[in-house]
Amino acid sequence: MFELFEPFQNSLASQMRSQIQSGTFSQVNLFGGPRYSLRMSFALEAARVLSCSEQGRVHCNCESCRKFATLSDPSVLIVSQRDHKSMIETHLAAFGRLNNDFSRKALIRSIRIMLLQYHPSFSPATPSQNSLYDAASAVNELLISLSQEGELSPKEAKKWADEIRSSLKNLYAANRRNTTITIGQVRAVDEWVNRTSMGSHKRFIILEAMEQTNVSARNSLLKMLEEPPEDTYFFLISEFPNRIMSTILSRVRRYVFPPLGTETVARYLEPYYLHDKQYESLEQFYLEGGGMDLEKNRQIAGMLYSSVQSRHYLSLIDLQQLLANVEEMDSYEYVLRAFLDLLTVALEERTLSADLAYRLSSLVNNSFSEGQLYNQNGRLMLEALYYRMMEER
Repeated sequence: MFELFEPFQNSLASQMRSQIQSGTFSQVNLFGGPRYSLRMSFALEAARVLSCSEQGRVHCNCESCRKFATLSDPSVLIVSQRDHKSMIETHLAAFGRLNNDFSRKALIRSIRIMLLQYHPSFSPATPSQNSLYDAASAVNELLISLSQEGELSPKEAKKWADEIRSSLKNLYAANRRNTTITIGQVRAVDEWVNRTSMGSHKRFIILEAMEQTNVSARNSLLKMLEEPPEDTYFFLISEFPNRIMSTILSRVRRYVFPPLGTETVARYLEPYYLHDKQYESLEQFYLEGGGMDLEKNRQIAGMLYSSVQSRHYLSLIDLQQLLANVEEMDSYEYVLRAFLDLLTVALEERTLSADLAYRLSSLVNNSFSEGQLYNQNGRLMLEALYYRMMEER
């Protein structure tokens, strides 16, 4: 158990293995740390091991582990807030290029992480949601068929990738609008875990971006975490654990996931046979694989910073082109992070006063938080943010 993850997060793999073997693994766990540090992968591996009839041995072929290989086990429920499109598109490209069992399973798992947000326990409440559930069901049928296929020719693999990509368009768009775990989802989870029809099977709930939940959802979740039903395991995933309410933190066992170093990233990417360049992070690998031009976004952040720092407004044409590029790449968050990096460098080089840097960074952080909380359009948010920063003196 956890052998496949030891090269990347050795101490965490050893710790969780020891706790599961000794029967001391908690029912409520918080995996904190930066994105792309394998928090979701560890949660899914822990669930597989706990469900396995062969003590979680590596490459186990029991019925449960076969289902976990493609995330088709009905005992797993995931509410995931992440950049699904970049990750799925990267796996689609890898499947088309490699066309092997590894790339096929990786593709199916990456898509099912998103599809599990349309778990049968989450009944659609509106006609638009109903259409999304239908779209998710259609994609799932494609994945079932793909998993049953034998060896594919390169032409057949490309055809599969194109068909899956086409079927995901509406779900991609909906995912961009889903930024928080809702009270409705938490109530559905509560109803699901308290059903008696699951029999003796263990159940696993993975909730990502816990720091973004609203007050009602957090309070409802707290009640479940206080006394979780037998054989029910919660995995809370958070990039900023300290933003989670203290009453929830007091009921979890915390695990801290450090970021992966460059050498570790290279080892992780070995199955993808990518020898054309070195990736500094998994984030870079997935964002570029999903079609984002990171250098172009850094240039956009640089244009914004130069304008704000010099107090010279961009022309309306240049600003609108800049905003259109950000909207096309859906890179609002990445541009803001690159802008904050430039503020840090300016502070270190003393080319910007500490007071102005603080006020600008506060505007950026508040803009991003409000955008997530109220699900606002990234282009409009960035335009408004730009003019607010230009007014700072």
